[in-house]
Amino acid sequence: MARFRVMSYDLNNERSRSGELCAELCGQIIRQQGVDLVLLQRVGSPVGETSLQRLAERVGLTAYGSDSEGSCAFLSRYPLHNLQTIPLGHDDICVRADLDSASERVHLLNLTLSWHPGQRLKQVPRLLGDELLGSRSFPCATIIGGDFGLPLWGCGQVAFNPQLERAKHPLWRANYPAMFPLWGRERIYFQGPVTAVSGHIVTSKEAKRTLIQLPLVVEVETHDTRKTLRIKDQVSLNPKHPKPVCG
Repeated sequence: MARFRVMSYDLNNERSRSGELCAELCGQIIRQQGVDLVLLQRVGSPVGETSLQRLAERVGLTAYGSDSEGSCAFLSRYPLHNLQTIPLGHDDICVRADLDSASERVHLLNLTLSWHPGQRLKQVPRLLGDELLGSRSFPCATIIGGDFGLPLWGCGQVAFNPQLERAKHPLWRANYPAMFPLWGRERIYFQGPVTAVSGHIVTSKEAKRTLIQLPLVVEVETHDTRKTLRIKDQVSLNPKHPKPVCG
């Protein structure tokens, strides 16, 4: 069993007027939460410089992934392996990775989905298909997080229910718009033996003043599904023929 804190954080609007990533402000928001893993969305900018490595140094975590325009990336206290970027179509992507904590492995999916109903109806089947959540290569606990858009019309969202479980914490999960949250865009789902122990939306003055959507923090706990075999004390049995006759 392992327990760690996860943050889902869209950086799309955390920029100066020149388009450069405000690494100091982003780092301050992340440091205040004391998280072990950060799922970053829309890291890159078409007009300004983005330094994922500089942000990682400010928060004391290791950066994994690309800082190209529209990309998703990770900041992690634990080693990540097997990073793979899979396009979902219409400039949205899903980045998968494996996290190793103690003797356990956790699969991670970090993604963005479109607001457009037609585009979303095509993206969700890809997310649930054989290349991602429908793959048999996901035998361990899986955490799925990111910006799921604003599906007021429910396009494709119903398909999540049979396969995924949304984090039950926090109870009020709205994070958009930041000044008066009404809808939950940042979301975390689970598949397999993992659950949410606690969670909250980051509502600091810095976050509300500078962000359009607020970051989500969830403390997760994995469960060991291995079964232990108990060996009972050996009992000696009296043979039917204590003195067998040979020949």
